[in-house]
Amino acid sequence: MKIAAIIVSYNSAKELPLSLGCLGALPIEHVVVVDNSSTDDSVEVAKSFGYQVISLPNVGFGKAINAAAETVPDADAYFLLNPDCHITAESFAHLAEALRADPKLGVAAPLMRYPDGTFGISAGPTPSMAKEWLAALRVDEIVPSGLKRSLAQAAPLRKKFQMLEYLDVEPTGQVREAAWVSGFCMLVRGDAFRAVGGFDRDFFLYFEDVDLCTRLWAAGWSVKSIGTSVAEHKESTSTAAVGKNNLYRAGMQVYFAKHGTRAQRLLASALRRLPI
Repeated sequence: MKIAAIIVSYNSAKELPLSLGCLGALPIEHVVVVDNSSTDDSVEVAKSFGYQVISLPNVGFGKAINAAAETVPDADAYFLLNPDCHITAESFAHLAEALRADPKLGVAAPLMRYPDGTFGISAGPTPSMAKEWLAALRVDEIVPSGLKRSLAQAAPLRKKFQMLEYLDVEPTGQVREAAWVSGFCMLVRGDAFRAVGGFDRDFFLYFEDVDLCTRLWAAGWSVKSIGTSVAEHKESTSTAAVGKNNLYRAGMQVYFAKHGTRAQRLLASALRRLPI
């Protein structure tokens, strides 16, 4: 399996050694670092590892990935890794084996672990405006996690991808289907990625990974969270909190404009205008 790794950098000089440093232990044939017009030493750091570097204006995450993928059009899989992430050879092997074992698997992704040992949300159900509004109003911050789980289990309207899967972020060792997996670290089958045209260029940052997974499911591919695989995510702070929230809401609005109902589109538009 020919695997090409792609890392998108934006002022990530301090974080890049973490991600680039782990790639040497992985069975990867080609590495492309896309720099989105950094003002720090990101390009120099990337070049010091001997990998291909593409310098672009700040086009966002998805467009940068697409540009890198076009330089390796025959890759069997693309390994997407954030600059502030690290994965072991063992965890990577579980992702690669998942693709080999299931020819209709479009994306395999690991669990997300922070340096303090806690786990983050790396996969989830189909996005809903109820969840987005609860988060925006910070209702979820005052509801105990145990109650959230009970509510999820008792929810009368349970679709294929349930709220419980979004809440259950602790490692289970299981392989589970998910509506979406996070682009912080994912192994994407090359044929699947090319079949749907890669990332949608209308997204700048946030929700482009959710959109990709949505389109892969629609095209007959599956998306799975591999519970035996874990990647550590440092979560850099290259973007200020308010800026991140604005970008998140912008991505959310684009997603629901493409995949939501009329009511969801209206709610997304209203949420976009809500003060942060």
